Amino acid sequence: MEKYFDNPSPRFTDETDYDLLLNSIHQKIITPKAKNRGLVRSLTSRSLKIAASVILCFFLGYALVQSFTYKDSQSNTESESLISSIVRTTGPGEKLTLLMSDKTKITVNALSEISFSSDYGKNDRIINITGEAYFEVASNPSKPFKVISNGITTTALGTEFNVFARENDYRIALVEGKVAVAKASKEVALSPGQMAVWNYEKNAPKDFSIQSFNQERTTSWKEGVLIFNRKPFWEILNDLEAWYGVKFKVDKGIDTKSRIIGSYENKNLKDILTGLSFSLGFEFVIEGKIVHIKKSKTMN
Repeated sequence: MEKYFDNPSPRFTDETDYDLLLNSIHQKIITPKAKNRGLVRSLTSRSLKIAASVILCFFLGYALVQSFTYKDSQSNTESESLISSIVRTTGPGEKLTLLMSDKTKITVNALSEISFSSDYGKNDRIINITGEAYFEVASNPSKPFKVISNGITTTALGTEFNVFARENDYRIALVEGKVAVAKASKEVALSPGQMAVWNYEKNAPKDFSIQSFNQERTTSWKEGVLIFNRKPFWEILNDLEAWYGVKFKVDKGIDTKSRIIGSYENKNLKDILTGLSFSLGFEFVIEGKIVHIKKSKTMN
């Protein structure tokens, strides 16, 4: 020790860069963690992007389905809104002939109302009526033809029949083919020449009565012919009011229960009253839409 102390040799120079070494150690320790963090961040970012894409696709698909659903619903609503009810009425002395889209012919008598859907013939064939009409029905077994009047339904495939429905008095007269007449749970089938009769006051709550009828007298109205077969005078006056659009004023002393037999083809009101006046002994004055029936002076 004294030797080295007295004669020290040149010291070995330590050229190690401890700062660099320390930094290197730190890098080996710290950098992998940083890389791991970056990797985790990268994976998390990708996952979020994928999830966002999936959510976006789901949202777009949902929106697309809702759009089609809305359009379809809107289309159905618009289609339904386009369907309306068509109503045709006849006044006193008027008649109306309708040729439907299925070639069914309907002749409507005076003081009547008929209605049907604007899409008649597409899904069904349904007619509503108050008054009187004659139907010549085109055959279509897949779409039965129905006439409805105050809860009474007449169903036919291809046939001809007359429907009378006034003031709780209903008469369905079958001319050709077959029809079924139903009210509530009761249904009757008619053959040609048969007529189903129902009167609210007389029959309630009884069922239909089935009667025979004279085709000429029942359906002659559509040909412009009036036929009276022992018909009371007061009923004839009601018919004439409907046919000619007038109102009768009848004096006391006129026998309105007398029954009349006769026929008038395409006659005007004056000619008909003239003929009736001879047998019933009355006079009449026509003043516009008012007809005054007076007792004949020669009968006093």
